Amino acid sequence: MACASGSVPTQQNVLVEDLLAVHPVAAARRYQPADRGELVAAVMQAAGGRGLRPLGSNWSLSDTGVAPDVIDTDALSRHLSAPFPNPGQALPPERLRGGGDFLRQACSADASLRGRYFVHVEAGIKLRHLLADLAGCGLSLPTMGDGAGQSLAGAISTGTHGGDLRVPPLVEWVRAVHLVSATGREIWVTAGDSAFSAAALVTQLPDWCPDARFISDDDTFAAVRLGAGRMGAVYALVLEVVEQYTLIESNFEYRWPELGVQLAVSRLGADGVATGVFDAPLRDLDAGFFRTEVLRRTYFPAIAHEAKFIYERGPERWPNVPAYFDAHPDVYARLLADLKLGGLADDLRGGPVMPLHHVNIAISLAEPWRCWVRRRWQRAPPVRMHEVAPDADDALIAAVKANKTNPPGVVDALKERLELGPIVNFLGWATHDPRKPRLDWYLDQEIAHIAAQHQAIGATSGETLFLVLHRIATDSVLEAGEDVARAVSEVIGGGFAKLARAGPASGGPHANMLDAHDYGLDGAQCGNSGEFHFDAAGGAYLAFIGDAIRLARQQDGNGLVFGYIGIRFTPAASALLAMQKYPLTASVEVATARSRVDDVYAGFWSALHDAARARQGIPHWGQQFRHTAGELEALYGARLRRWRAALADVCHGAPEVFSTAFSRDKGLEPLGAGGATDDDAIDIFLAGLAAGGG
Repeated sequence: MACASGSVPTQQNVLVEDLLAVHPVAAARRYQPADRGELVAAVMQAAGGRGLRPLGSNWSLSDTGVAPDVIDTDALSRHLSAPFPNPGQALPPERLRGGGDFLRQACSADASLRGRYFVHVEAGIKLRHLLADLAGCGLSLPTMGDGAGQSLAGAISTGTHGGDLRVPPLVEWVRAVHLVSATGREIWVTAGDSAFSAAALVTQLPDWCPDARFISDDDTFAAVRLGAGRMGAVYALVLEVVEQYTLIESNFEYRWPELGVQLAVSRLGADGVATGVFDAPLRDLDAGFFRTEVLRRTYFPAIAHEAKFIYERGPERWPNVPAYFDAHPDVYARLLADLKLGGLADDLRGGPVMPLHHVNIAISLAEPWRCWVRRRWQRAPPVRMHEVAPDADDALIAAVKANKTNPPGVVDALKERLELGPIVNFLGWATHDPRKPRLDWYLDQEIAHIAAQHQAIGATSGETLFLVLHRIATDSVLEAGEDVARAVSEVIGGGFAKLARAGPASGGPHANMLDAHDYGLDGAQCGNSGEFHFDAAGGAYLAFIGDAIRLARQQDGNGLVFGYIGIRFTPAASALLAMQKYPLTASVEVATARSRVDDVYAGFWSALHDAARARQGIPHWGQQFRHTAGELEALYGARLRRWRAALADVCHGAPEVFSTAFSRDKGLEPLGAGGATDDDAIDIFLAGLAAGGG
């Protein structure tokens, strides 16, 4: 019998917003459980077949979380056992629920776990809170995406990943899943040989339900870890973590046509041998990669206030380091001092050689010859923190953050920016050109009108800013397209503006390297984003990037798309629905701004998804998603059938509870009824043989 609390707090008819206003959820009921028993109660109350989804931050841009009823997991955010082993300080008592000793007992009983670290946490914990908890314990997440606003379960169940070359995505670090199934019965799922599968230990967890089921099976575990919300409501996870480590980061601009050619011949082998772009080890700032890239952008200006060499952001000025710098090492030493890198250089000096750990590339769609590369290297010893905290906001961004849903509140700041010229370079003709009356019309009337249009439909200040710039850029009288495109590129490049950063991987807000998200802009933006995954050893991902650039150049005949292409690389993952099918997977993300007043890029996005299909790109479960069930079957093959067979077992007895329009449309439904039929089982067996086991 399920172990449910008597009731669960519930709200009726609630609008649940998502990160970029792609699919706000109009939920008939939003359950707000505060503990495991209330989570079970929520699932059982929803068992009438309406369709149910647990939601954390609702950052997913796909419809995986869209359902008639939702479960708000915010309050399920504590640890169920003390992290073990703990090389740092103990967790504060308020961060523990029940104070269990499960991890210590499980790890002490298995010699294979020595030297490894684990946490047992409720699935609703936000990654940013987990980063802070772990830092106090001397621990860290091994990897993650660029933002830490998602819940742990949300990030894992949609396949969120980073750009770490040799570290598999976060879903591969899950060691046990505590699931509330569609009937309300709890299931503890592990791999077949897991140290965390011992029933004698698990049943000692506080408030353990005696009716809970144990599944110790590799296929089921590979399915449940990345369940896209369909498997049930994840209550808790055992997650393997690592000791706190240090990340060293560099950011440089390049020319995409040249970098793309280099990527085409770059390889990272299973033996760790790297070539091309991936071959960029770092020992310190005194020699090697970092020195080379800085000096290729260093010159002596013809006219200067001071007679000295300067480093300038931008693509390389020189194909190689000029011989002059080798003959005059004092120039580079002075550069490090001028760039305020002396302390970091001192900390790294004499350290070990670090292979390239992380690559993140961004291409401006507005100026697709411009791109930026973020590289990171990992080491154990700490360094003094360098440029970890973000810079202060300028007046326009501050106005956007202060007026997220009040578009008229940004009008004055936007007008001031346009009048001063940093965004659009009107100063060259502002006083004598016939285009000035057109600019005055924007300043005196049209900007306020566009803001009022957005306010009338409940849109955001960020949407207002985008549409104003788009209208100015495409205005045939102003002819300001190149100026606006340049400004948009600078905004994209601004995320890569800091030449070097360094600090701990985990930590609190603005005190860690893993979380680069600007939470102040949440609720102020609207956009589109899609991400597709390819074999990094093939050419399809570069061809798809070419498709995206070509489609952007064709936009409305003016070639102005305000957005970027992001490229990252990750190792293969074993979760059945993981997008990382290849030894090294290239992920290509395309993101653009959007206004609900005028969806100017609708045609671009339709063509882009068609291009992704044609190139056999595997879509990200947490990004905008237009693939059909048949297309997903072709991409995943036997792995999808095995996933559906596991689903049939897990949701047996109430297969409709976690079924939604998205899961039905994408073929994420059980094979058979409560278990695979004979014909289904034969199909799975034959598909498994054809795929070499999937």
